[in-house]
Amino acid sequence: MRFGGTRSQIYDAQKTARSLWADTEALWHDVVCQRHREELVEPLDQAVSDLLHAIDQLSCIVAQMRQECLDEGPL
Repeated sequence: MRFGGTRSQIYDAQKTARSLWADTEALWHDVVCQRHREELVEPLDQAVSDLLHAIDQLSCIVAQMRQECLDEGPL
């Protein structure tokens, strides 16, 4: 199981979303924008960051498991 490609796609999507939101926010200056950022954009961005962190942790665990299985060799 490899996580690199999927992680890269998610990270790239987050980067794109952040950039597009910055462009939008540059033109949108009202209470609705602020509420949208606080209620949707920031929680979603945090959830994606948390997901990326979880993928990194899972990737390390799987790599460790793989290495331990190789170290043990055939039974």
